[in-house]
Amino acid sequence: MSVNFNAGIRLLAIFVAATTTQAWAGTVSTEGEDLIINTNGGLEIKTVDDAFKFELGGKIQYDATSFRGLAAASQNKPFASSTDTFVRRGQLSLEGAAFTDWLYGIRLSYDGTEGNTDIDRVWIARDNIFDFAKLTVGKYKVNYGIDNATSSSWITAMERPAMYDFLAGSDDPDFGINLAHAGDNYSLMAQVATTGDKPTDSNSDIYGYTLRATWAPILQPDQILHLGVDFHDANPDNNETKLRSRFGIRTDADDRMRFAEITNTTKDYEYALEAAYQLGSVRLQSEYFARQVRGDNDGEEAKADVNGYYAQISYLFGTSRGYDAGEGKWKSPREFDSWEVFARYENTVIDANKAATKKNINDNIDGILAVNRGDKHDVDAFTLGVNYFPNKNIRASLNYITYKISNIDTSQDIDGRTVKDDSNAIVARLQYAF
Repeated sequence: MSVNFNAGIRLLAIFVAATTTQAWAGTVSTEGEDLIINTNGGLEIKTVDDAFKFELGGKIQYDATSFRGLAAASQNKPFASSTDTFVRRGQLSLEGAAFTDWLYGIRLSYDGTEGNTDIDRVWIARDNIFDFAKLTVGKYKVNYGIDNATSSSWITAMERPAMYDFLAGSDDPDFGINLAHAGDNYSLMAQVATTGDKPTDSNSDIYGYTLRATWAPILQPDQILHLGVDFHDANPDNNETKLRSRFGIRTDADDRMRFAEITNTTKDYEYALEAAYQLGSVRLQSEYFARQVRGDNDGEEAKADVNGYYAQISYLFGTSRGYDAGEGKWKSPREFDSWEVFARYENTVIDANKAATKKNINDNIDGILAVNRGDKHDVDAFTLGVNYFPNKNIRASLNYITYKISNIDTSQDIDGRTVKDDSNAIVARLQYAF
């Protein structure tokens, strides 16, 4: 649902101004239950018995990036050093509760790389169904993989690993029904949802199936071990499927490498494995995924397999990350005025037959070709970074990103410049979240 961008920004500015005034809290008498008003970093109003409440929240993320190589292929000077600045995210949300167990939420979101302002989340939920589960209906965030489940405000790197570009289960639904159960040290989730895809010969939405389970066998103040497994079946019905990624480098032109595109998809399923361990200030995290897509293009059998993993290590000086066992995700640092350093390695292998590929791999410009169409592409990527968290609202980040892709024909040229098979970028971000 598109809305007027200028109106959205004005509304966002009003609420940001409201939340940056001096913090205060108090109790106000009403005709019903007394109200508690809290503006400590945001705005929350609730009854003293917590039966009714609503909270305004949001975030602004502003990025500046310097990049070259494949990420700059469609620039005026292809592959040359380039710079962009843009709003990565601008969000304003309202969430609340009524009669204790009825929950609701709505979010207005602006994505600077796509230039769209949308209401991307609208949901209603019923908690404590049979004192066991939470049922959510609508457009909502789906927890799929530990890095995807973690809020974009608190993920370690500025961008999530490239595996989430290739996974379908991590996409927020256009409409879905989600049932989740949270235990003291585990979580279970099952979902039926559509992303709005339709078959080429039908008017009905396609509904896929998603499962997730997490377990924290070690859950102590100074030590946490997280394990998880995810599964998604897109349940395709001759719909289009694309396998492509930016590999963590976002730009105004938004160049993406398109490794496979299947017009009539008949099979599409995937799984992912999660592992994370935190001991004091040190945190290790890794995930593995595999996806298989089958179908046809113009009557010719098309197939694509993609799999990969990442391994990440981080150190948060003087404190550690919070953890939510009931949702299987990381939270903000437990203490602020803290620095964090990290390193991440990623490997992704895309194996698509010739029928599943396009001649031109970059989806913005012609001239980036495979040496041999139908052969594998092996991608190695590294990200190094530092984060500073001065308080609960502000975050500053600096990342260095580099990647290299095999099976790219570097004997070609675009506008007289030799095609590259790698890219690197330095990206800075300033974030305000409330």
